[in-house]
Amino acid sequence: MQYMLPRLRGWGESMSRQAGGRAGGSGETKIETDRRRIRERMSKLRREIKDMKQARDTQRSRRVHSDMPSVAIVGYTNAGKSSLLNALTGAGVLVQDALFATLEPTTRRAEFPDGRPLVLTDTVGFVRHLPTQLVEAFRSTLEEVVDADLLVHVVDGSDVNPFAQINAVRQVISEVIADHKGEPPPELLVVNKIDAASDLMLAKLRHGLPGAVFVSAHTGEGIDALRRRMAELAAPTDAAVDVVIPYDRGDLLARVHADGRVQEAEHNSFGTRIKARVPVALAASLRQFATANGSTP
Repeated sequence: MQYMLPRLRGWGESMSRQAGGRAGGSGETKIETDRRRIRERMSKLRREIKDMKQARDTQRSRRVHSDMPSVAIVGYTNAGKSSLLNALTGAGVLVQDALFATLEPTTRRAEFPDGRPLVLTDTVGFVRHLPTQLVEAFRSTLEEVVDADLLVHVVDGSDVNPFAQINAVRQVISEVIADHKGEPPPELLVVNKIDAASDLMLAKLRHGLPGAVFVSAHTGEGIDALRRRMAELAAPTDAAVDVVIPYDRGDLLARVHADGRVQEAEHNSFGTRIKARVPVALAASLRQFATANGSTP
């Protein structure tokens, strides 16, 4: 809409000429009406974006405090990010062959092969020379990369120039990171659509991107290898505990069940003995209840 607004003038003048050049003709009346409606719509959307940003900031804060690794899926538009999210989580996210099919960040919970939980976020697709207005409109979804523990950078292996896509995405990420004066998260390149890519292009990509993982979100090829590589790069944020929680500390027991992965549980005269993997912050709170053979940080 910001792009359209200054371009309505020429269209209105054309309408006026068609009406015989009369001052205040139908073209001029129509253009003023359109301008007013566009400005009203823009104001409404800005308010909605502000409200959504506050909600996403709250959700992001909760994820940070949950100690679960956060993985942001980034990449050029139509690289197959939503398809990859579906392949990793079975989330059922919209998959559409279109520019900017994903405009809202979609976050889903998943697990590494070792059982550790993580959150995966699908972000808006990037393009070369992204207009300033679009960067601002998408800023809330682009900010997901700032707090991520790992960036899964999806590349369309079937594209004619995937290396240009990689550079374009990295440029936008650099700008977003610079705005927040932070350090970029580690990046894992994932070449998608290998089922549709030519052998020649795949050979070039394997040579030029030696650390990349090659997958097909469509067929499932390489997805297990991707999960293993993600687990290697995302540092563990939980710890193993073997504790006896007193019966009067039901609050801690509830937190273990809510935030951790319980492996064993039994009741005795002292309380509930729990063997589990829990966030490191919770593990610290449980340290005082460790058993003689317990495993705590």
